[in-house]
Amino acid sequence: MKKLPTSMDGPLFFRIASFIVYNLIAIPIVFLIGKTVYGFRVKGRRNIRGYHRGLIAANHCQYLEPGFSGVAIWPQKIMFSAEENNVTRKDVGWLTRLLRTIGIPDANPMSIAGFIKKSLEKNWFIHFYPEGVISWRSQEPGPFLEGVFFFAFLNNVPVFPLAEVLQERWIRKIFPWWPPKTTFKIGEPVFPDTYREPGVSRREQVHRMSETVRNTILKAIGDEGGCKTLAERRPPDHEV
Repeated sequence: MKKLPTSMDGPLFFRIASFIVYNLIAIPIVFLIGKTVYGFRVKGRRNIRGYHRGLIAANHCQYLEPGFSGVAIWPQKIMFSAEENNVTRKDVGWLTRLLRTIGIPDANPMSIAGFIKKSLEKNWFIHFYPEGVISWRSQEPGPFLEGVFFFAFLNNVPVFPLAEVLQERWIRKIFPWWPPKTTFKIGEPVFPDTYREPGVSRREQVHRMSETVRNTILKAIGDEGGCKTLAERRPPDHEV
């Protein structure tokens, strides 16, 4: 498959178009929808202030999340990871790429290592959902795939836990289909060096880092009063 342009390393025209579409159209629209419909709030911005690159690991429980993540760390530059078919589709793949998305090949997920390295060198953040699949409105994140943490070790960059907290609200008593209140909480950065230990395998070091980030997200959900009765689990083969 030929290389598709991205917001990070595509042709100049594509990068300019992406900047305009993302910053001047998408971010304002998502911000307005978030505030008026979702009661959207962001906490912990101070934890990412002063950093210009890194990896972000978030729980995955609603469909508008990437936009909310973008608002949460704006104006820092961010690339979103997604299944490869989301960026290769002929109908909307071009728009997905304009909105700063990079596809992860199912056959060889680690093949994006070079792109990750280059993005970090150019001071971008890269956003991942380590669960791999969505758990609709669940406040109990599933087990994490550990690729993002391996990339953190490879590039010696921090991972920022990003907890999406869903809370019940009075309007849902009248309109049950109305979205729950949504709060994003940015956690303190987790550094690979904390887990580098002589005699401990790299796999175990990566796993320990993964568990720390997942537990941080779980704690944030608990501390912020995430509602455990909202979950509507989708079938395992549900496409995101």
